[in-house]
Amino acid sequence: MAEQSRAVAGGLAAELYEQIAQIPCINSHSHLVSEAERLAEPLDALSFFNHAYPIADLVAAGMSRDQVDAAFDPAKPLAERWRAFAPYWRWTRLTGYSQCIREGFADLLGFAELSAETVEPLSAAIRAHSRPGLYREILRRRAGIEVSVVNMEDLVEVDREFFLPLPRLNRFSMLRSADQLRDIERDYSAPVGGLRQHVELIGRVCEQWRVAGVAGIKLSQSYHRRMDFRRREFGEANAVFARVLKGEYAGLDSPEGAVLEDYLVFECCRAASEAGLAIQFHQGIRAGNYGGMEGCSPVPLIELLQTFRQARFDLSHAGYPYLREGAVLGKTFANVYLNMSWIHIISPQGARQDLQEWLRMVPYNKIIAFGDDLRHAEAVYGHLKMARWNFAIALAAMMEEGLLSDSTALDVARAAFRDNPAALYGVGG
Repeated sequence: MAEQSRAVAGGLAAELYEQIAQIPCINSHSHLVSEAERLAEPLDALSFFNHAYPIADLVAAGMSRDQVDAAFDPAKPLAERWRAFAPYWRWTRLTGYSQCIREGFADLLGFAELSAETVEPLSAAIRAHSRPGLYREILRRRAGIEVSVVNMEDLVEVDREFFLPLPRLNRFSMLRSADQLRDIERDYSAPVGGLRQHVELIGRVCEQWRVAGVAGIKLSQSYHRRMDFRRREFGEANAVFARVLKGEYAGLDSPEGAVLEDYLVFECCRAASEAGLAIQFHQGIRAGNYGGMEGCSPVPLIELLQTFRQARFDLSHAGYPYLREGAVLGKTFANVYLNMSWIHIISPQGARQDLQEWLRMVPYNKIIAFGDDLRHAEAVYGHLKMARWNFAIALAAMMEEGLLSDSTALDVARAAFRDNPAALYGVGG
């Protein structure tokens, strides 16, 4: 990619890329497993495509579920799996999801192409380099990642050399049954006999997480609904909560479920804000195939954003494909941050175009450059390389228009890749 980008973007972008690559990066959104877990996995070249994103491209290209299973069954010989994979690799190899994997293979393992001829030796190279110290080599030395904010359901300890935890409050805000409340009581050793107790527990959990040094909290409602949260009265929410306890609840996706969820999302944001924690929403496209888009737009969040003006709202994926709507919120709401996590591989070209528009609309202390949203270090490396190139190309184009100087371009990159996420998540130094 680097040589191709140099040819397309010219010398200015190439020079800028080399300087941006020296800026330490805070990775705002990751699903990386621990190094020990990674080293225990029997990976080969095709394993990197056994992930929701490249699988979605393969399915969109026509691959059946049986073919997916055949391609990624580790019990089958690699050559047999390649035969199932190859016809659809032809159609998906140019997408951003594939490109980030290819970039990692090329730079870290020396294989510029994935083909019938290279799949076996590439797999051998993957096994050979998967040894202790892998994360320090790839994430720290080669990628220049200072720390990765890693998503998790509940708070669990992570290796703080590489990771900063971001636990979800989903289980507190997306109630489905009385059994779920019993599980919360068990896991947090706290009674939840009513809505007030439940809300008090949310506050205590946020404070405990603050003390534990988390990056913030995460909410993922956009995977099942529009983000049109409304302020609800305690009485109406309490009546629904009582039905949950009695086992008479119509469910999360019912009208009464929306009432309770609205109330609890507001209370989660209140508790996180009072604890000084950033609030990250999944905001944009859903992973996988055949998903709805009703949760993509960030515009329905406005009532929530207006209510908690002292909070720090991290719109992860920035509402893709509604990036212009996200930009309006970033421009007019002091509490909204636009996070480019995932966008660089959803649409590499779109990321460049929207970045240029954002920089002319939004104060650039509101822009978070990178979040990998992946689970393999090699793909994370490739994704970050793409993000740095996108910034270099976008900033070089603005420099050529006379809109900013070299020093300002580097200040933008330094802010977006390191300083802005550091301020948002409370990373010291």
